[in-house]
Amino acid sequence: MVRADYSGGMCAHYLGLTMAEVGRLVDELTAAEPAAGEFAGVGVEAYPKSVVPIIVPAFDTAVGVPELVNGSLRTAEAQWGFEQQWTPQPVFNTRIESADKPMWRAPMEHDRCVIACRWFYESHGSETAVSERTGRQIKQQYVFRMPDEPVMLIGGVRRGSQFSMVTTQANADMKPIHPRMPLIVRQGELDLWLGPDYRALADRSDIPLESKPVR
Repeated sequence: MVRADYSGGMCAHYLGLTMAEVGRLVDELTAAEPAAGEFAGVGVEAYPKSVVPIIVPAFDTAVGVPELVNGSLRTAEAQWGFEQQWTPQPVFNTRIESADKPMWRAPMEHDRCVIACRWFYESHGSETAVSERTGRQIKQQYVFRMPDEPVMLIGGVRRGSQFSMVTTQANADMKPIHPRMPLIVRQGELDLWLGPDYRALADRSDIPLESKPVR
């Protein structure tokens, strides 16, 4: 597991699911019944450059499908972050507003994916705390999750064996900590996220989030 200092970027740490859990989730998401059940394992700590499980469609997202059925989705392992020659650090967040920029146009149009996690972490813009590891002042970290939801689905884009997390404007629950938030997708919105009209999900103001400081 690779852990580096990505404190300058938005959402550089989340607790993902294991490959076995993502496989079970895919089965549930493409079944007649909505996903249910416990995901009580230790999870997978994910940072930029980590290789982690993600959910990828078996179709071109520029076209989409009328319904997600068995075989529509599959699991894959991918590195979090697009490697670029102009930066030593991978580009691990993608603004949905940047969908038409040359770097993001093809992944956004054709290769959207889904990141499954339990929760994600974000640093406060100005609040600080003392690091237990170094004793130095650092930005206060907060953990975010969806109330009463064991799994959170976040939109992503993929390029080969690499992926980036899609972000949008923060809603009222997120804004006190950071002006951006991951683009969280409800289970019933997966077909929309993985289809041509995905930009309709840019407004996440009605997604409830609960947070607490990391001690």
